[in-house]
Amino acid sequence: MKKFINSRRIRYGSVSLVLTVLVIAVVIIFNVITSMLAGRYEWMYVDMNRSFVYEISEDCEKYLKEHVIPRVDEAKKSQGSDERITVLFCNDKEKIEADESQKYIHESVYEIKDMFPEHIRIEYLNIWEQPSRARELGATDVGDVVCIFGDRHETLNLGEFYIYDSESGEAVAYNGEKILASCLMRVTQKETPMCYFTMNHGETMSDYELMRSLVEAGYTIGFLDLSKDEVPADCELLLTYAPKQDFLMNDGVSAISEIEKLDAYMARGGKYMVFLSADSFASGKREHLEGFLAKWGIEYAHHQADDGSEKVEIIRDTSHALSIHGYDILSEGVKEGSGAGMFDGVRANVFGNSTHITFADGFAKGKDGNYTKTVDGRKRSVYPLLVSHSSAEAWTDGRAIKRASDEAFVLMAMASQSCENGKTAYLVASASTEFAAEDAMQSAVLGNSRSIARIYKQLGRKQAPVDLVFKSFGSTDIEGLTARNANTITVSIVAIPAIVCAVVGVVILVRRKNS
Repeated sequence: MKKFINSRRIRYGSVSLVLTVLVIAVVIIFNVITSMLAGRYEWMYVDMNRSFVYEISEDCEKYLKEHVIPRVDEAKKSQGSDERITVLFCNDKEKIEADESQKYIHESVYEIKDMFPEHIRIEYLNIWEQPSRARELGATDVGDVVCIFGDRHETLNLGEFYIYDSESGEAVAYNGEKILASCLMRVTQKETPMCYFTMNHGETMSDYELMRSLVEAGYTIGFLDLSKDEVPADCELLLTYAPKQDFLMNDGVSAISEIEKLDAYMARGGKYMVFLSADSFASGKREHLEGFLAKWGIEYAHHQADDGSEKVEIIRDTSHALSIHGYDILSEGVKEGSGAGMFDGVRANVFGNSTHITFADGFAKGKDGNYTKTVDGRKRSVYPLLVSHSSAEAWTDGRAIKRASDEAFVLMAMASQSCENGKTAYLVASASTEFAAEDAMQSAVLGNSRSIARIYKQLGRKQAPVDLVFKSFGSTDIEGLTARNANTITVSIVAIPAIVCAVVGVVILVRRKNS
């Protein structure tokens, strides 16, 4: 026994075992200490930009040259005066420079002024010393910033310049150049286009991010009850978001037809957006609204169960999703049809709790990738904008009934038709209401915000700030990892060190055995 214990194999093996245990213990202790220090001193949330003020991008300068400066020049010529845009800070300059959150904005405005010194001026207002002037401008806080041009003005509060984490409430990104550029565009535009939200169908919004994106594109928000009123003549965009009840139709039950009003609006070149999700159909189909959409080639997918009941199809993709359950799926652009290329250069979009869209009977696919049908002597086209990855599946009743490996699921589609008055009518349908929710629109790693701005531009809002994006305070790439990528990284982190240790251990044992 003593001979066995004193043998070379046991002695070297014991040393290797002890060394292995010590290395593992050191690694564990190091990780624990690092985690504690990171949590104590917030190493994971270090602001890498504390001493650096975000510069105005070339995209922003280009946007101002195209959509703001020409209007100022036009005012100068028509009025024969030194007309400029005034950016008014509601605080003393010294106090602004001492406050980090206001300093970012202050420096951004100064940089814009340096770019266009003949078009922008900066002024300061102490709202406590001049309360009447502050009331005229709608300023209520020292962090407010007011953009003034002629007899128009718009007041921005400090919070609008930053993107906040929905859970912690902490600022995670600076959105200054987009907010400023958009505001300067709005105060200088001659007319303000109206976007009306339909109401009285149980429409609900969990946040105001969709409205915010519309305001940034230059729209003024209004609300419309189609059961009482016609679509106003000044309506540039009509929007229905997450209705829980169907639209009225003159079908013997109701003497009012909201559908006829929608038809009349589209016939004169209307623009209409509809957001529905899988849970929008929890109480059944929206036969009247869906019948209207079908005339434009768009149908939301339903599945008839064995018992004859209608079931909605929900899209799941465990390989291209932001969570393990796979119901917040990532989309990709299309390669054919009029929607091809619309979202080039934009990061992936997320569609949460999404169903999918199919194209109605009678709409035939052409060589260009569009589905077309002749309606009242005019060609009506419908085409996908964003689709699922091939790994997605359509689920209902707890099982997968369709797979995108056969054909990608359409998550967003657009229909269009030229009208008698020479205008083009557009209809955009999304298979997810969460596409326009705050978590998706304010994400630093998703393209939802830029994508919807491009849609506004396609609908006629050339001034939509498409390429102006916020600047994150830190790297947030991990937030955009798909479940597959996250699992791969996790396995790699766990497996690779173990494999390396095992290989090194075997090599050492073999060499010692043969020595």
